[in-house]
Amino acid sequence: MRRYFSSSPARLALVAFSLFLAVSLVSRLLLLITARHQLDWSPSLAGAFATGIGFDAAAAVFAAVPWLLLGAASPSRFLKSRAGGWTLAALMTLFVAVLIFITTAEWVFWDEFGARFNFIAVDYLIWTQEVLGNIVESYPMIPIFCGITAAAAIVTWGMARAGLLTWAAAGATRWSHRIAWPAAGLALAALVAAGVSQQAMPAFANNYHGELAKNGCWSFFAAFRAMELDYHKWYAVLPQDQALDEAKQLLATADAPASSPATDDLRRSISGRIPERRSNVILVCMESMSGDFMGYLGKNSGLTPNLDRLAGQSVFFENLYATGTRTVRGMEALTLNLPPTPGQAIIYRPEGTNLTTTFSPFLDRGYDCAFLYGGDGRFDFMNRYFSTAGCRIVDAGAWKKEDITFKTSWGACDEDLFSKTIGQADADHAAGRPFHFFCMTTSNHRPYDFPAGRIDMPSHSGRAAAVKYADWAIGRLIEQARQRPWFDDTLFVIVADHCASSAGKTELDVTKYRIPAMIYSPKLANPKAVTTLASQIDVMPTVFGLLGWNYQTPGYGHDLLAPSAAGRPGRAFVSNYQKLGLLTRDGIAILSPNRQSAAYACDPGTGGFSPPGPAAGSLIHDTTVFYQSAAWLFNSGRLKRDFEKTGSLAFVTPQHSSPPITQSTTPES
Repeated sequence: MRRYFSSSPARLALVAFSLFLAVSLVSRLLLLITARHQLDWSPSLAGAFATGIGFDAAAAVFAAVPWLLLGAASPSRFLKSRAGGWTLAALMTLFVAVLIFITTAEWVFWDEFGARFNFIAVDYLIWTQEVLGNIVESYPMIPIFCGITAAAAIVTWGMARAGLLTWAAAGATRWSHRIAWPAAGLALAALVAAGVSQQAMPAFANNYHGELAKNGCWSFFAAFRAMELDYHKWYAVLPQDQALDEAKQLLATADAPASSPATDDLRRSISGRIPERRSNVILVCMESMSGDFMGYLGKNSGLTPNLDRLAGQSVFFENLYATGTRTVRGMEALTLNLPPTPGQAIIYRPEGTNLTTTFSPFLDRGYDCAFLYGGDGRFDFMNRYFSTAGCRIVDAGAWKKEDITFKTSWGACDEDLFSKTIGQADADHAAGRPFHFFCMTTSNHRPYDFPAGRIDMPSHSGRAAAVKYADWAIGRLIEQARQRPWFDDTLFVIVADHCASSAGKTELDVTKYRIPAMIYSPKLANPKAVTTLASQIDVMPTVFGLLGWNYQTPGYGHDLLAPSAAGRPGRAFVSNYQKLGLLTRDGIAILSPNRQSAAYACDPGTGGFSPPGPAAGSLIHDTTVFYQSAAWLFNSGRLKRDFEKTGSLAFVTPQHSSPPITQSTTPES
């Protein structure tokens, strides 16, 4: 061993490699302590740690390469000099500080999302203005940075006292070492990059175990590389024509028959069930408003008196689920009415422009469509998506200075957003033009700040206070709108984008997807509790039903008040970035990368999984049909607004061979 590590490049790399492993182990132990109540204390946990050590070692190889190059590039005389010693100590302190910072950031990210770094962390790196502002407002960053610096200095001092830095600098540095060690290190890194894949990680029954098995740095770069997953490459597939034909059959109803017999035309023709109305529609997409916050799930938190009151006066969806865990995923579901495709939401993707959306029927009828947001709508490419769908953009960049009375890094407070909404509605009404607004709130988000004196809880005191303020702002919106001449002819659609938390024990914990949704209009919508199992993609089709509109749609949502709805079993689509789920009364089926699929019996109340019933095979089959056809619909370009004119197939998915679907109908261990 002494022979192989006789050179400075090798010794420096060994120190960095070992230090990275040590910090990674400390990070995993901290996350274990944080998630101790959600873990299964079983041999599976030991397996997670064993897997984690492998990923730590793989990531440590990349952390060691710069030190190999540093040792090879530095003259031996310099490394052994006093100046070289101080330089080495400074660089090592910086290295340790970066590792401690990553560990701290990962712990904070885990506390928020119950996961290692993933697509969200990649987004946060890209959208620095909002995220850095939010971090500064939410956490005492100066003490944190001072603590990190002090801890790094102490660790480096300890290493120096132990003689590690002197040992590393004292190695020989022959020209053969300067060439051989970097070449070997780069070759090893290339082998690791090619041979180690997070996709191939063993499955764990407890999702927290799977997250503990990852390495934060490796997980981050894996997410960066896989912003989008090719459905045909990674997931169970059927022959394409079969999948499309069966999708047509699953989607068609007596109220929404197929528009044509063509296999590759998934559109349905909707006929209005009442005389057509040209009423206004204001959709409020509420940030992180979990169903658990409201009284309808029996929590009695007292945080949502206005929403609880409105629920009893609305068409209220008692059993509705979000399709994902991000705002853009909720927006996608509400405007495209499609099951979620793997990877990032369509809104985020470069091809997610000029699409046929729920705004299309409004635009066809001469409505003013607008996207209202109190922050910077460039975040997550929201402005690009909504503007190419035909909406005016009314984000903070279009607001006057006096329109904003209170803001955080995410944007203006909810009451300012709703005041802006009222003003826009007044202007359209005065011009004699019907309107449809999509309003995105921000106040129920870290740092949980809002104007003082609105509720009986202080600002910046946590999620509960932010929820109560968001509810107060909704109540204020309705009361202000009630005084307007357009109120009686307006449908208010209030729905959450996703739950406040997405972390759960199971790979898709359905309790973390249940959200409130309601359609409120005293003159246009009779109060009714809709108990059917439903999805976000069903909200706007139900609105169109209340308006009595005839239209064609490529979407998969259903009007839950249509005559045929009473006889149809419900279903909900739930997903994270890689897992695609279909929840029905028969259980839940989950599609995963590497063409894996599984079905379980599912308790919606607890989110617990158990062995599936006899319908598991057909449930997996239908799930494959839905998701495969939805991915094809987007990739084929058929969602484009001008597809019929251009016939463009710019994004057609290649015809892959179709291996048998791999089914695992019992819980994985």
